[in-house]
Amino acid sequence: MADRTAVSTILGYFYQFDRSILTLFNLPSDGDRIAIECIEDVDVYTATDVTAVQCKYYEKSEYNHSVIKPAIMFMLAHFKEGQDAGRTPINYYLAGHFDSGQEKLALPIDTQFLKDNFLTIVSKKWTTKKHEELGVSDTQLAEFLALLTIDIRAKRFADQFSAIIDAAVAHFDCSPFAAEFFFYNNALRVIKELAIDPVDSQRVITKRDFLRRIDTSSLLFDEWFVAKRGKAHHYAQLRGQYFSTINLAPADRLFIIHADSATYDRGSMKVLVRLVARKYAKLSKRDRRPFSPYVLVVGLPDAELVGLKQELYNEALSFADGHSFKGAAFDPGSISRPAANEVGPELRFFGSAAEAQQTFTSFKRVREIYEFYRDAPIAPFGDTAISHVRIQVPDYPDITNII
Repeated sequence: MADRTAVSTILGYFYQFDRSILTLFNLPSDGDRIAIECIEDVDVYTATDVTAVQCKYYEKSEYNHSVIKPAIMFMLAHFKEGQDAGRTPINYYLAGHFDSGQEKLALPIDTQFLKDNFLTIVSKKWTTKKHEELGVSDTQLAEFLALLTIDIRAKRFADQFSAIIDAAVAHFDCSPFAAEFFFYNNALRVIKELAIDPVDSQRVITKRDFLRRIDTSSLLFDEWFVAKRGKAHHYAQLRGQYFSTINLAPADRLFIIHADSATYDRGSMKVLVRLVARKYAKLSKRDRRPFSPYVLVVGLPDAELVGLKQELYNEALSFADGHSFKGAAFDPGSISRPAANEVGPELRFFGSAAEAQQTFTSFKRVREIYEFYRDAPIAPFGDTAISHVRIQVPDYPDITNII
C-alpha cells in the first residue's frame, strides 16, 4: 500500500509539472507567464486575466465529491479574501483525472449543489459549512461559480505528455526524439528548479524565458526525467538514436569521456575504452574502407593518462597518439593516418582537447563527436560542420550502457 501511495504521489508531481510545461507552450503571447506553487499549483497570467489552476491525478481511483472538496473550499476562501481586499477577481480552474465515477458530477452546478457537496463537512459530532464560516452570501457564491471551472475529465498522464511532445515538435521543428530528450528533459528541469525556490517571485516564468532556457544543445541528465522513464529505458533510447553499429558508415568519430576524480577507476576506464575500439573500429578484410575511432579522456592527470595507455598497450590494444617517437611534438597527420585491415590502429588516443581540435578542424570529411560529461562539456571546436552530441552522464561507467 505504501509503495502504491508513493507511486501515486510521484505521478501527481509529474502530472502537475507536465501541466505547467504544456500551459507554457500554449500561452498566446511570449510575454504571458505562469507562477508555480503560489495561489495554486499553476497560476496563469495572460494579458486579459489570471487563472489559478489546481491539478488532481487519480489514475486508479473513482471520482467522489470529497476528493476535490478541499480544493474548492480553498478557492472560495481565496475568492472571499480577494473581494474583501478589493482585488480584481481571478478565474479558478480545477483539473482532475479519475479512473471512473465522472458521471456523479453533472455540470454546470448551482449554488445549492456547491453548498451541499463541496462546502459542507458532516461528522458524527458536528457539521461545518465553509460558506457560513467565511460569511459568503448566495450572491457571492454565484459570482464565485461564474469564475470556477471544474474539469474531472482532464487528460490522462500519457495523453498530456504526448501533447507536450507535439507542441515541442511544432515549435522547434524537431524530431519527436529531440522533443523528448532535449526540450522536454530541459523543461522538466526548469520547472523543477522553479518549484523548489522558496521565494514566490522567483517561481514565475514567461513563455519567452521558458523557451529560451529549454533550447540547449546538450542532453542533460535530469534525475526526474530519468526516473520517469527508468534508467535502463533512458539509456536504451539514447543507444538506439545515436549508437546503432549496424551498417556503421566510415567517419571520423571522437568519443570524449569526462573522468570524475572522486570515482575514477583505471579498470573501468579500460573497459570503456576497449568497448569504443571494439564497436567503432572496422578493420576486417571485408571492410573496403577500414577506420577506427578517436578517444579523448578529460580530467586525468598526465601521469594517470600515461599509465592507462601503458596498460592498454601491454594488453595488445594497438593505438596511435600522434607522437611518432619519444619526445616528438604532436602530429595530426600521425594520429589520423589511414587504418589498415587487421593492422589498425584500433584506436586513436588524444592527449588534450587542443590536440583533438587541431586534428578535427583540419579534416573535410564526415566528423562526429560524442561527448559524455558530468558537469560541463568542453568548449566547441568552432566548426559547425562537425556533429557534436553532448550527453550528460553522472557516472562515466554508465556510458557502457549507452554506446
